[in-house]
Parts: sequence; C-alpha cells; structure tokens
Amino acid sequence: MRSIVFIAALLACAPAFADAPPDAMRIGPAAALDCVAARYRGEALRVRDDEDGLIQEVRWLTPASNVLQIELTGPGCRFLEVEGVGQTEARILPGPPR
Repeated sequence: MRSIVFIAALLACAPAFADAPPDAMRIGPAAALDCVAARYRGEALRVRDDEDGLIQEVRWLTPASNVLQIELTGPGCRFLEVEGVGQTEARILPGPPR
C-alpha cells in the first residue's frame, strides 16, 4: 500500500506538459521568451522544453509578483496553456500603445 501512495505522490510532483497539437513545430527557448514577453509584462524565472523540444514551459514573474506557468509551441507563438493568478493584469493588449 505504501508503494502505491509513494508512486501516486511522485507522479503528482512530476511536471506535466500539455499535449502538443499534431502540427506543432519546435520552438527554441529564445523564441518562446520573445513570445511570452510580447504578451505579458514581467520577466522569466525559468524556461525548459519537453523531451522532443515541441513544447516550451516558461515560468513568468508578473509585476505584481504572481507566477504564471505558460506552455507554448510553434509555428509562431502558439500558447497551449497559461495558468496562474494575475494573467489579466499582466497582459499586454494588442494594438497601438495609448
């Protein structure tokens, strides 16, 4: 019984990447950071990719000290998942600056 609980706890702590869409393309860490910086105010805490390099996971610190967990892929800036408090406040809206 202990081994089942241990394995379940271990799996819960393991990072889980979103599934890449069938037409996903590799995106490098620099490109991923550029994509996130164009959409959210703040700075990167960490960038890492999944095993095949199709998904980049970015931990992003917003100006309000919230941490967003962002997963994206190519081509372009395809955001697969954004989790965390403060997304709306940190969002850079498209269009000309006012």
